Amino acid sequence: MKRFNLTSVSNDRGFTLIEILIAITIMAFMTMGVVSITQNAADTMDRTTVLNKNNLQIETALSRFEWDFSQIYSPMYFSSVLNLASADQFGNSNDRDGDGRDDNTGKQIAPATPLSPHLQEYYQRLIQRFERNQHFGSLSKEGLPIPRFYSPDKTTFEFFTSSNRRKMENTKQSHFAWVRYSLGEAIKRDNDDEDKNESIPQGLKTLVRYYAADDPYDDNRIDPEDVDHVKAAVLLENVESLDFQFWDMNARKWESNLRAVPGAENALRGIKLTVTWYDSTGYKRTASRIYRNHWPMVVPQDTAAAPVTTAPPANTGGTTAGGTR
Repeated sequence: MKRFNLTSVSNDRGFTLIEILIAITIMAFMTMGVVSITQNAADTMDRTTVLNKNNLQIETALSRFEWDFSQIYSPMYFSSVLNLASADQFGNSNDRDGDGRDDNTGKQIAPATPLSPHLQEYYQRLIQRFERNQHFGSLSKEGLPIPRFYSPDKTTFEFFTSSNRRKMENTKQSHFAWVRYSLGEAIKRDNDDEDKNESIPQGLKTLVRYYAADDPYDDNRIDPEDVDHVKAAVLLENVESLDFQFWDMNARKWESNLRAVPGAENALRGIKLTVTWYDSTGYKRTASRIYRNHWPMVVPQDTAAAPVTTAPPANTGGTTAGGTR
């Protein structure tokens, strides 16, 4: 008969109640830590997603404007206004004193050929064609129509650009287009809309891009109500204010009125855009950007009417611009 071993019973016993409670407590604290870390990570991801969405919206809107304005087009960036009274601008205009020699080189040149009556009539008809045109005001000396940029107030800017790209091959659409940036009505939402934020004020506007590329040489300004020929895209919602300012090269300052800048209606050099809006979290934000076009910073001169300039004397001593002697 096998004897009962007390030592064997004592060694094979399980955990005590206190040990089990301690283990459960430790596991509870570990679980709470894991849940807290997971919740914080989820909240951070949600905040980052909302922030990225808001940043993406404003950056897309500003990039769209930069794409259009950087490719603004006008013959006045490289030419001058057509002047029928000066026949020299259609020939060699370097002979201003009429001695038959180039004023700059002194070489004999052929005299300028005056315009024929038929060509004068042709240019005169072109000028008359654009006298009553809202989009174009006159012609360059090459016979190209000169667009007239338009900004009736600080919240609207309409200009001629070559940024349009055909979406389909062989589409009857010009790569030139008239583009207007202005404030439009707010998008109507239902009262039970989940995205509606009560902290966002009522009565805000939207930043809208209107463009017309089917007939860029149309006589009339862009009509936002003409949905058949004018396309509209909302770039930014909940906009409180929009402000366009135009760079005056002579005064070296920004002007809110486009007409206050000499020549800016036909050849604008820089623009400053400032927009204030509320993001989806109800936070009021302001963005201000300065843009310039791709044209060289030169001012074309009417060579037929420009005064004679003499070349600067040769540099016989001192330091040149490159730092060499």
